[in-house]
Amino acid sequence: MSTCDIHLIFPPQWSPFQPFLSTPSLKAYLQAKGFEVRQSDWNVEFYEHFIDKRRLPQAIARLERYVRELPDAQENYRNQAYLALGILADFPRKRALVDRLRSPACVENIEDFHSSVTAFKRLLHSLSVAEPVIEMGTSSLTTGRVMASMSSIDAFCADADDNPFLTFFRRKVAEIAETEIPRYFGISIIGGEQILPSLTLGACLKTRFPGVPIIVGGSVFSRMVERTDAILHLFDRYFDVVLRYEGERPLEQFLASSNPRAAKTSNIVFAEDGKIVMTPLGNQLPMEAIPTPDFDGLNLGKYFTPEVVLPVLSTRGCYWDKCAFCYHGMIYGDRYRMRAPELFNSDIVALNAKYGVRHFALNDEAIPPKLFEKLPAVIEKRKYYFTGLYKFEKYFEPEHYRGMYDIGFRSLYIGLESANERIQRHMKKNNTKPVMISNLRDAHAAGIWNHTFNFFGFPTETKEEAMDTAQFLIEHRDIIHSEGTGTFSFEHNAPISKNAAAFGVSRVIEKSDNVLELYYDYEVTSGLTQQDAADMVQQFAGMKRLNRAYQYSGWIPREHLLVMLSHHHRDSLRRELEILDSDLHAGAHWAENVNWFSMNESGGTQRHFVVNAQAGKILETNRDAVLLLEFLPQDTPAAAIVAQFPVFEPILSA
Repeated sequence: MSTCDIHLIFPPQWSPFQPFLSTPSLKAYLQAKGFEVRQSDWNVEFYEHFIDKRRLPQAIARLERYVRELPDAQENYRNQAYLALGILADFPRKRALVDRLRSPACVENIEDFHSSVTAFKRLLHSLSVAEPVIEMGTSSLTTGRVMASMSSIDAFCADADDNPFLTFFRRKVAEIAETEIPRYFGISIIGGEQILPSLTLGACLKTRFPGVPIIVGGSVFSRMVERTDAILHLFDRYFDVVLRYEGERPLEQFLASSNPRAAKTSNIVFAEDGKIVMTPLGNQLPMEAIPTPDFDGLNLGKYFTPEVVLPVLSTRGCYWDKCAFCYHGMIYGDRYRMRAPELFNSDIVALNAKYGVRHFALNDEAIPPKLFEKLPAVIEKRKYYFTGLYKFEKYFEPEHYRGMYDIGFRSLYIGLESANERIQRHMKKNNTKPVMISNLRDAHAAGIWNHTFNFFGFPTETKEEAMDTAQFLIEHRDIIHSEGTGTFSFEHNAPISKNAAAFGVSRVIEKSDNVLELYYDYEVTSGLTQQDAADMVQQFAGMKRLNRAYQYSGWIPREHLLVMLSHHHRDSLRRELEILDSDLHAGAHWAENVNWFSMNESGGTQRHFVVNAQAGKILETNRDAVLLLEFLPQDTPAAAIVAQFPVFEPILSA
């Protein structure tokens, strides 16, 4: 008989490049309280499953059927199938490149690293094209119209042909031995992309272990439970209990109780007599009561990274906690707590000693100014590498950034959002342009890589105000090393949702394509519409191309940037990335993008194709042309090949 109290499972889809923090934090706390805890990362294992060579025959058969049978009205998807077939024809080499991501030597050569990351993304994309419903990326999951109704969700979760998660989970659940059956299963859902896979997992667990209750935790369902009509259907069918917000103390109370529903232990939600029952929220733990995360049970060698980056927290909650667009503070009960710098240092020392890890990502909402002063005084210099998020502040001086660099901070991520000061005040962020420039300049001078998050379309923002942000990013590309720019998202639970009219929102609109959606469409009283904001993103993309700004690092996963910066000086890395980008656009690496394949027709004839995955080009040709490409030296410039063999111009021309 198993002595395990709870088996915590982290499901797809999340980053395959580093571990998560949710279950290691729970495991550490619960085991200190005497409970037996097992944890599994079925997210990274699913990525292995998804790109496994054993899935190739089914994928290729589907893709060949698509190119033969899809009508002209679906020409775009048919072309995607051609491109996918070309990529999969090169599967053994690309899979070897993906596996190379786990080698520390991979990051030493930027071209090699780029080839491996690109191969991973292309295998995911091509195998996704073969899927009837889902599209899997390294940081995304799209699910078509499945989420439009509960009936379509139920059908998908039971359909092994359409749902690739189902086959995987059935196998993983079958591997749980009778001696390993826990008292409870726990599923950690921290992103919306995990909802559908988690429901599939819940259904599999209930089929195999009908007597073992399933607890769902994490930020997604902590927020979703307020939408009782939406989630009532899910209880008992996919899970039994939702644990809201921070889980350590509530889960301790739950596991300690012989009947937690009757006892109404804190922070739980369950269905009873056709209604949703929510118990009162308990008090959060002080930071000194939270132990160092425990990553035991997770195979750190499985992550697709040259060196593992472990997530840590120096705070819970946000010291600012005013931004109108951000819901993160409510996950922590809108209570901000900072870990003593000495305790945080002991976390780092312990994790380094136990796992041999040197790289750490602070998952704080924003590293507070106080820690910019105190961490350099307690953390050993030149031993570790860090990255994290912070907020612009007038208090920062050059020495703060120099101190952070000395203890290993090589990149900092910051929510610029908008460079227009009226919009800053309107969204309650309250940054000023001089402070932004000063902070960015000082961090740059210290040797730190600056990455800004930006968006267009906060309600009432005009086109001119949006252009302030675009121009700011272009003008300061010397001290901003990378950026991520999108459109404003109207989120459930964000402060703006509590009083939308005060921010210039005239109408909040439920999305019709997702019954479990936490984002809304909206209309504004003035300023950019949602479509205007999307158009502004495209205009800014054009400005970046025109000024050759930020063209070189978009392919780098955030989790990998810190590893790269620990092996390469920031400025030399930037130069190497710019050279690589220039070479890619000049066609110097055509062999990475061009693949070829043959396809048998029903009459016994063969058709031959050459595809360019980067350019999205397809050329139907003959066997001789394919043979020629097989023997051409891969370092031959694309222009030289076209000059000698004009037949390849449609596929190799820029």
